[in-house]
Amino acid sequence: MANYINEKRRQIDFDPYTLPIIALPEVIATSFDPIGKTPIMIRIADKDKAFAPIKDPGKYQGILEIQFNDINEEDDYWGLSKKESDEMLLFNKKHAAIIHDFVDQFDDISQIVVHCNAGVSRSSAVAMQLAEYTNDLDTYAKLREIKRYLPNTRVLAIMRGEEF
Repeated sequence: MANYINEKRRQIDFDPYTLPIIALPEVIATSFDPIGKTPIMIRIADKDKAFAPIKDPGKYQGILEIQFNDINEEDDYWGLSKKESDEMLLFNKKHAAIIHDFVDQFDDISQIVVHCNAGVSRSSAVAMQLAEYTNDLDTYAKLREIKRYLPNTRVLAIMRGEEF
């Protein structure tokens, strides 16, 4: 599975679960034990997809649920019907503002746990940009080392305030 789950195959010299900001797959995030007393969680799902229940939501001082698809305008949707393609929701500036506003409302955050379905693209982009946003460049560098992360370029650019 993930190189941060299988300790022998991690290829990193730190425990990613202890980072101040971490991106996880939904299956792990729903029962994840965050560090500290003041963690927050950002949950990402496809448009109109239900979120899996969190085992103990009381562990988090705040939980944001936000929906957008893991797509870019240039993507070739050759396997989708027109209806399916039309129903896709691109990440946009509103999504970025909602995420930043959510983080900004907390004075003390022990850990930011971000998850999407697979914990690879959307959640890693949000986690990396939040490391930049909170000026935690050490965490940003470590997130970049995790090989399973393939950050969605659209999400990363828009969260940085760049045009995409």
